[in-house]
Amino acid sequence: MSMYVKNFRDIKSSFCFLDETGLIFGNRDKYFALGLIKCRFPEKIYNEIRKIRQRFNYNEELKWSQLNSKNRFDVAVKFLKCFLNSPDAKFNCIILNKEELDFQAEYNNELSKVYRSFTISLLKLVAGPSPDEILIVLADDYFTPEKIELENTIKKFVNSHYQEFVVAGVCQIDSRSSDLLQLTDLILGFMVYDLKRRDGLIGLPNNYKRKFMNFIYQKLSVQESFFINNMRNSRNYIFSGDKIRATIFDCKRSVAKRHAKQKQAMAHNGRRLSF
Repeated sequence: MSMYVKNFRDIKSSFCFLDETGLIFGNRDKYFALGLIKCRFPEKIYNEIRKIRQRFNYNEELKWSQLNSKNRFDVAVKFLKCFLNSPDAKFNCIILNKEELDFQAEYNNELSKVYRSFTISLLKLVAGPSPDEILIVLADDYFTPEKIELENTIKKFVNSHYQEFVVAGVCQIDSRSSDLLQLTDLILGFMVYDLKRRDGLIGLPNNYKRKFMNFIYQKLSVQESFFINNMRNSRNYIFSGDKIRATIFDCKRSVAKRHAKQKQAMAHNGRRLSF
């Protein structure tokens, strides 16, 4: 601790509010996604959201999947404006097309391994190549088998990658207790919804979700979809400067996939040598 005493005023830190959407297994969802809001001063957003809740007498959890009434729509718009008006708050997400991934070969069909791997990837995207701040991660409560220290492992892997103290800690909490986790759910929800809409996976749109998307398009000067880019085969999308970023995971560049292929090749060679 003493090594930081002289320079403690120079240490920057940010909170990361992490949420997920979609099911890793199952045919209902084509996409699984992880997203987070990073901000240095979450208390300022909390204070604004508290006023919104009082003004609308809204005490429920706000979720994208439940955006189905005028009151929820009005509250969601106000929540989003809090994010857009906060100069230091940024959103980043990573989206997996499950049709492109072999979860058995790459992750042995272990939910926690998939969640851990892509949480680490997202945190590395957020931190960048040369981190200049310490991250405190608060994640929506996610199923983890007993005896697996998911939070500690995520922290250890990220810090080991940089060989620096980048992630101070990871803690899973109930999203009902965190307005910023709910705000993350809202932004992540409309990003994935827009991608599904582009792919023709949305039938008759929910009227309030449609209105909300139109509001976002107008605010961020989006013409048709977030996921229309002039660069061919681009899987990285940035909106409103770097306020909102989305990355569609490219399995062709996946380290896990390369490792899986190496294991398969070794196993095949082993079988061939046994004859």
